[in-house]
Amino acid sequence: MAYSDFKLNEVSQRFGLTVNEASGMFADVPEAECSDLLVTILGENVDLAVAINTEKARSEMIISP
Repeated sequence: MAYSDFKLNEVSQRFGLTVNEASGMFADVPEAECSDLLVTILGENVDLAVAINTEKARSEMIISP
């Protein structure tokens, strides 16, 4: 079954899940500074990742380094 065939309502009912869409879930988490390495890696890879045509390839280009 393809991912696009799944509907949130159907899956929630079938598995007895509760969807919690509360906003501000991370409001109390303090902001953290990015390391210089992370800034460099993203600077080198984000443009190419955004240009790639599939979401999987884009996400891999950003997280794989």
